[in-house]
Amino acid sequence: MSEISLEPVARDDPKVRALYEVFIREADGPLGIDLEAEFAAGPPVDLTPPGGVLLLVRVDGEPAGLGGIRHLDTDVAEVKTMFVSRSRRGLGVGRRLLAELEGIAAAHGCQAVRLDTSDYLTPAIGLYRSAGYREVPHYNENPKANVWFERRLRS
Repeated sequence: MSEISLEPVARDDPKVRALYEVFIREADGPLGIDLEAEFAAGPPVDLTPPGGVLLLVRVDGEPAGLGGIRHLDTDVAEVKTMFVSRSRRGLGVGRRLLAELEGIAAAHGCQAVRLDTSDYLTPAIGLYRSAGYREVPHYNENPKANVWFERRLRS
């Protein structure tokens, strides 16, 4: 059985940058946008304390994924930059990461968590639905998204 660990990390950490590039190629590549500009921008700037957190996932000590949560100072937090390396999918890593992000939001008093994605990321959509997320009308102006989800957190 693989050992999974999650740790807060700075968005400019070299491990983050390497994983982020793979994430952008997979998530945004089909959109025909300027991937180099996306790489250079890096993960959203608000995935930093106090209003946000970016987590690095390690599997057996090796970097294997990223996930962030922001708007922790509001009633509704938002998950961003959810990614697990292809070689580590199917091990429960994404589910564990999502649960950890939800736990952070709940600990900050958030009542719900939202996220956006693209309809061609079907494994991600399957994860969100199986974790209790329900589709909602668009709540942001993200031009890269066409599916929006929300999950109420237990109080």
